Amino acid sequence: MSAPFENFTARVRSLKLTYVLMGVAIWLIDLLTGNFLQFPILFVVPVVLSAWYCGRAVACWLAVCLPLGRLIIAAAWEVPSSLEYIVANALIRIAVLLLIAYLVALAARQNRLLQRRVDTLVKMCAWTRTVEYQGEWISFEEYLKRRFRIETTHGMSPEEAQRQLDELMKAVPDAPPEPAAPR
Repeated sequence: MSAPFENFTARVRSLKLTYVLMGVAIWLIDLLTGNFLQFPILFVVPVVLSAWYCGRAVACWLAVCLPLGRLIIAAAWEVPSSLEYIVANALIRIAVLLLIAYLVALAARQNRLLQRRVDTLVKMCAWTRTVEYQGEWISFEEYLKRRFRIETTHGMSPEEAQRQLDELMKAVPDAPPEPAAPR
């Protein structure tokens, strides 16, 4: 495995762990504050961040687990209320968080695709035909050499050769006819 890929996977793993720990911390705060202070709205934060940076899978996992944890808190430690209401609240939270996770992951994917397209654009001066490459304006030939290691040479297309010949023939004054060869 290449070093950049290993660095990327390690970074993603640490991000996943970060967002999971963030969700657990919010869940614990919700547990410790009791019945009167509730923090389920904060579940949106780790779900959105994980959807954007880690993808839909981690975000959906958090979108389901965090409300289920809140359901356990409500069922076990809060003022007794109907179990149907507690379950209904948990299902509503799960549905909303799953929708948010899906939409944010979709937006992140579209953003990455757009960024890849923008990164492949080449900025070229319309007047000098030079190309911007790493903050420097260079000739197109030099750009091909630096970016793709392509050596170039010059030639003339048949269409341009004919056009140049036609212009040259127009520019030359009528020359006397060549003498006929002796018989």
